[in-house]
Amino acid sequence: MGVKLQDLIVKKIISYPELAGSIIAVDAPNIIMGLFNFARKNPDGTNAELILDRTQRPISHLYGLFYRLNFYYSKKLFPLFCFDGRVSELKRIITKDQLNDFRFVQKWYQEALKSGNRSVARELALGKEYMWQNIILESKQLLGALGVPYLESPASAESQCAYLVKQNIVHYSNSQDYDSLLFGCPLLIQNLSKSLRRKVQGKWKYTKITTITVNLKKTLKKLEINQFQLVDLGLLIGTDYFKGIKGLGPKNSLALIKKHKQLEKIVINEQSKYDFSSLTPEIVKKVRKLFLFPEVNNSIDNLHWNYPNKSIVLKLLCEEHFLNRKRVENNLSKLSNNYEKCKDYFQKMKNTSKSIQLTLDNLA
Repeated sequence: MGVKLQDLIVKKIISYPELAGSIIAVDAPNIIMGLFNFARKNPDGTNAELILDRTQRPISHLYGLFYRLNFYYSKKLFPLFCFDGRVSELKRIITKDQLNDFRFVQKWYQEALKSGNRSVARELALGKEYMWQNIILESKQLLGALGVPYLESPASAESQCAYLVKQNIVHYSNSQDYDSLLFGCPLLIQNLSKSLRRKVQGKWKYTKITTITVNLKKTLKKLEINQFQLVDLGLLIGTDYFKGIKGLGPKNSLALIKKHKQLEKIVINEQSKYDFSSLTPEIVKKVRKLFLFPEVNNSIDNLHWNYPNKSIVLKLLCEEHFLNRKRVENNLSKLSNNYEKCKDYFQKMKNTSKSIQLTLDNLA
């Protein structure tokens, strides 16, 4: 979901030639979910529209990643994927050990497949304990096989992407959520896709989109607030970590922030108009800490872009998922060619941008 800041931010349409030579930190769960959403649930809640292989597992994320990487390289962009680590207690109430749940169901699924019980295998493969965890696992495996580096954040992928931009390790964070701005991401890029269209949620309908960048510094200047107040604004509107205050939208929340300057003063002065009972001091403290002082992985020693490993890619996609071998080989050939062109482009510009020298030195 993310915080609803779309009507307040400063955004700029950008063309792909302007982006050439950029390194992009990709909010992997956010982008992979977008790729997976080409086939979500039917209106009645069933999973009939999911594209499955003969092992009863979804495959749209695998094809989607393949095409998205080809697109990045074709536009002279090097992607660096960031994955979530520990799920915040504010974002989701965890009552079970998700990793152990996944491993247990994974073993159960494999046994059902071996015994030929396709109905049980299908039910397990599409269950909440298995499906998304497996999609993330397979995405990491595919990225590794295709020579694309990724980082696992100790906390959220968004905060990791924001950190990489702030440290000038990458140029942009690629995420569709505006929570990235609350994490202090200086430059956010959205709608980065070949088709320039997005599926309307819950419908077989698409809407046109344009690639945009969001500048945090310019946004804060336009709104006449600081980063601390932006986080307080998010608390009022609602984020993935707090549901927000009923009756307060982006514009009203901004007006209150500018009038009272601080969240605590808003609660005191506006309590007759709004119900702030859920906005406890403990919640405020935790959310502020999460956005303003996020946990991140500050090690970039093992980031390398390499040529795809053909044998591993074919094993993962064709032997384990039974995808069309010729189709995979054709796309793999395109990816390798685009990687080579992208690498050459970066090598030529290597000495012109010292701020990302360390990252560029990791080109294979």
